[in-house]
Amino acid sequence: MTARFLAFCLGALAVSTACGGTATGPSSAGPLRVTIQAVPTFAPSPGVAMFSGRVENIGTTAIELTFASSCQVLPYFLDARTGQQVTPRGGGFACLTVITHASLRPGEWLPLAITVKSGDVAVPGYIILPPGDYRIYARLEDSAYRPQSEPLAFSLR
Repeated sequence: MTARFLAFCLGALAVSTACGGTATGPSSAGPLRVTIQAVPTFAPSPGVAMFSGRVENIGTTAIELTFASSCQVLPYFLDARTGQQVTPRGGGFACLTVITHASLRPGEWLPLAITVKSGDVAVPGYIILPPGDYRIYARLEDSAYRPQSEPLAFSLR
């Protein structure tokens, strides 16, 4: 009986690891999907890029999310040429140090709106990057789930 129990536990461990999770926790994405896309504009400006995104529960059960700050989803920028992460002018993002929560039932989503401008000086309400070619991705900043979107290329002139 002990050998059967041990074989069962080892089998369960192998199956959970093969499915992309770990034996002690969920996979980094779980039943969540993060997407980001460029927002079409009627009068595009070469120095401005706008994006919308969302974190969607694509699973079949509700998910409770817990965040260590007021920043629930953050954009990240990569230099298209080098692949190195780029910090916006003025530093990172101002997030309140407060625990926040969100609940997503199946099919529900959290919205995300990002406006990036080219420049060399921080401007309130905008993410400022020097002119150049970049890739942007968004990542959920939950304590258990850390899915991120696929990178999306864009340019600022």
